[in-house]
Amino acid sequence: MNVIIIGCGVAGVTAARVIRENNQEVAVSIYTDENHLYYPRPDLYGVLAGEAQPKEIITLPQNWYETRGIKVFLNRKVASIHTAKKELQLENGSRVSYDKLLLANGAHPFVPPIKGVDKQGVFSLRSLDDAVTIRDYAKKIDKAIVIGGGLLGLEFASSLRRLGRQVDVVEIFPRLLPMQLDQDGASILRSRIETLGVNVVLGVKTQEILGKEAVSGVLLDNGKELSGQLVLFSAGVRSNIDLAVKSGIKANKGVVVDQYLQTNAPDVYAAGDVAEFEGKTYGIIPAAEEQARIAATNMMGKEQRVYKGTVPSNTLKIIGIDLASIGLVNPEDPRYEEIKKIDTAKGVYKKIVLDQGRVVGAIILGETRSVGPIVMLMSRGKDVSQFKDSILEDGFDFRKILL
Repeated sequence: MNVIIIGCGVAGVTAARVIRENNQEVAVSIYTDENHLYYPRPDLYGVLAGEAQPKEIITLPQNWYETRGIKVFLNRKVASIHTAKKELQLENGSRVSYDKLLLANGAHPFVPPIKGVDKQGVFSLRSLDDAVTIRDYAKKIDKAIVIGGGLLGLEFASSLRRLGRQVDVVEIFPRLLPMQLDQDGASILRSRIETLGVNVVLGVKTQEILGKEAVSGVLLDNGKELSGQLVLFSAGVRSNIDLAVKSGIKANKGVVVDQYLQTNAPDVYAAGDVAEFEGKTYGIIPAAEEQARIAATNMMGKEQRVYKGTVPSNTLKIIGIDLASIGLVNPEDPRYEEIKKIDTAKGVYKKIVLDQGRVVGAIILGETRSVGPIVMLMSRGKDVSQFKDSILEDGFDFRKILL
């Protein structure tokens, strides 16, 4: 069997590893339009900050692939897929046949159609080459403006700040991290971020990029102007569906897959940021890894695993601040109960969301000790009703519930 994977990101490499671990006979090849082997995208922040060199974030060296018999073709863009012939046509004109195909070609940054986005000094960041280009440009300017106050936007802002630049973050939503935090948590995060020298501007939309040929600032929809010589967009991503669409593979926001991660084309699967399952594209590493493992298993044909969706979960550092955001964090239905603890002085915020006494969501900002036990409570469906008044207190013994 000949398996081809398009994309050398976390989904593509995870799938290749799973296939090889379970079958030594299958031929596995990865095609990517990048000129670098796999690197974790979160490591781009270090490159942008000037704290890491590009070669230092390449996680798996060439011999990792070679010893496993996984062929990687860099700078090989796939132009089209002939699903009836089970054949790829590359941009260089060559053709490659496959028995099973995995689309793991990710997503690209969304840059809104704002006047002036074509000026010198306007960037978006998705690849290692992007990070190097932006870093080198940032060294020549004094102030940067990041458009977007989500996870990536705040990390970009932190990187530019560590590079020694002044930074403004502009977010259209009235709070930071609207997908991961509630109002209370976002308020504490904003205070901690601003103490690091990052200026946060909320509830405004960028109307225009100012300057003649090069950026001089941005105009906001409230009439105010922010000065800066670099604008970095972090306004979300869009799945790379063009290849699928022109190849006759069904796509909406992403490439549409069923519960087996299979597309409407025979023997063609999709995983990671490019995939859409039950109307949703996840855009998070845990989902990419889970989908890749299931798709890889199903492509082998020995067993069929079912994908049921991924519980949104982010456990990471935002500008050096620990944050865990898991499950349902902003419930709208009044049946959910919210338990909170706020310690403004320490910059710590804890919240759990209960459904009939069971934890279905949590925000833990500024500490990590309770994250693991709360995740276990969620996965086991434990009723915590009798501990509601104490469960978020420092030093709470979770063994009372878990054992």
